[in-house]
Amino acid sequence: MSTELRRLRALAAVSVLSLGALTACSAPADSEEPVASETDASAPAEPEEEMVSGPECLIGDWYIAEDQMQGFYSAVSGTTEGLNISVEGGTGLSFTDTTYTYTPDFTILLEVAGSEGVGSITGAIDGDYEASDTVITTSHDESDIAMTVTVGGVSVDGTDLTEGFLNSAPINSAPYECGTDGPIIQFSTGDDSPTVAMQLTPAS
Repeated sequence: MSTELRRLRALAAVSVLSLGALTACSAPADSEEPVASETDASAPAEPEEEMVSGPECLIGDWYIAEDQMQGFYSAVSGTTEGLNISVEGGTGLSFTDTTYTYTPDFTILLEVAGSEGVGSITGAIDGDYEASDTVITTSHDESDIAMTVTVGGVSVDGTDLTEGFLNSAPINSAPYECGTDGPIIQFSTGDDSPTVAMQLTPAS
């Protein structure tokens, strides 16, 4: 056998061995996908966090956002002909296990009988409360809420108007529920008027 022929056979053998090695490293074309290992059934499951219910869910520092306040004051203005109220800002509402504090921090834009005005609200309402699993009732409410309304460059005291809106306190005796984002309290819009559901969210 010639030297050239032996060289060709050796090259062919190396080629076959190389192809075999490459094939061995590759998955067969008709092989099934590897099955992922199942979770150990004996491993303890992560406990689901239970939502707080009843009066306990009220306790904390909360914020009532602008859209919630707008819903409230839209309901208020809807009970008075010729009155339209827009809100800029929100308000704070905090509960301990026995007391509450309501701290408004917003401005209202008033349209009354064709005139426009701006109302600036300061102060707070605080007092005691009791709560069942579905109703919160406030008592001993003390208010130093003040509102100054400016119409056409003239400022007037609008405190009586504000207290009328709030019916002396924002909550009074109100149904509530514990939501995933925070308590939802039905705020009063005045005697014989519908309540408005107000979503409280954690204060930042």
